[in-house]
Amino acid sequence: MGRRRPWVLIAQLGMIISLSAMLFIPDPTSNLKVIATMFLIYNIFTSLQDVSTDALAVDVLKPHELEKVNSYMFTAKAVGGIIGGAGLGTIIGFVGIKGAIFLQIPILVIIMLVPLFMTERPGEKRFPWSEDPDVQLREEIEEKRDIKDIFSDVKTAFSLRSAQLGIGLSLVMSLSFFLIPVLPLLFVRELGWSEEQFNATKGGLILVVTMIGYMIGGQLGKRFGGKLIIIYSALAAAILNLIWGLTEPLWGSELFMMSIWCLHTIAWAMVAINTYSLMMKVTWGKVGGTQFTGYMAMMNLSAIIGYQLTDPFATRFDYPTLFLLAGLLETFVILVAVMVDPDETNRLLPNNQLPQPQP
Repeated sequence: MGRRRPWVLIAQLGMIISLSAMLFIPDPTSNLKVIATMFLIYNIFTSLQDVSTDALAVDVLKPHELEKVNSYMFTAKAVGGIIGGAGLGTIIGFVGIKGAIFLQIPILVIIMLVPLFMTERPGEKRFPWSEDPDVQLREEIEEKRDIKDIFSDVKTAFSLRSAQLGIGLSLVMSLSFFLIPVLPLLFVRELGWSEEQFNATKGGLILVVTMIGYMIGGQLGKRFGGKLIIIYSALAAAILNLIWGLTEPLWGSELFMMSIWCLHTIAWAMVAINTYSLMMKVTWGKVGGTQFTGYMAMMNLSAIIGYQLTDPFATRFDYPTLFLLAGLLETFVILVAVMVDPDETNRLLPNNQLPQPQP
């Protein structure tokens, strides 16, 4: 049934069962520990689905497809965030948390139909009881490895210089995120925006602009190479933060603030989408799930470090200096990305593309 598809299906089934079990909790508000435990289990399955889907992308996508397909994936993720966050968040007010959970279950069932009725490659079975379309090809596809082989392959994958630089790039990618908690303070406390106006802008226009950045970045990365787009987009983002920090007299203009915020958002969305694609390129498909998940974990750690920098920076520096510091940290992405060789993994490690049927 494929290398990754069964895990995607197991994860989605686990999510459906976890949510269904929550419906049998009599009073969620008085059983918070039980609800928290159920959501922990649910999020474990969600993480498994995320890892398996990324590994599937690493396995089946060709190098020239990564930027474009990632732009579609992350744009769809943003749309899903709108539906799941704003949509179900609004519905909770009318039907309560149990009603929202009940509505989410059929949504998950519909999503599950996609991997249920597809196959990763020719020669694989759609269901356990299906007849083998090509027994010989399926036997070639199947590869039995013990735990020692897996650890050995992971060690080999991370032994390459570009793979190690991928860890560094992942770690510096989100250091400038210390600025995110600062923005509402600047806009609401200092510039007099209402909280509703700021939240509507961040959750509306900025989210749309982010999706535009994903799409543009994916297309440009496919045309000119993801590494080049990372370098120039990160440079543009750093310059925009520099301009933002040096133009404090213009901050009273809503048009100026909206414009530079949108431009920086587009630039960094282009950095993000091409960084994900670059990490896929330096990932060895044989251990794609483990290696790419390592990069994602380092990106999450980078975001945590970035947010932890908010308090020490915000208590010591004024707003203009904070923008200058953010621009400086964004240049770290350029310094690391310029050293990454996107083709090193495919060039030095054995080709891990699984066999395709001969015409």
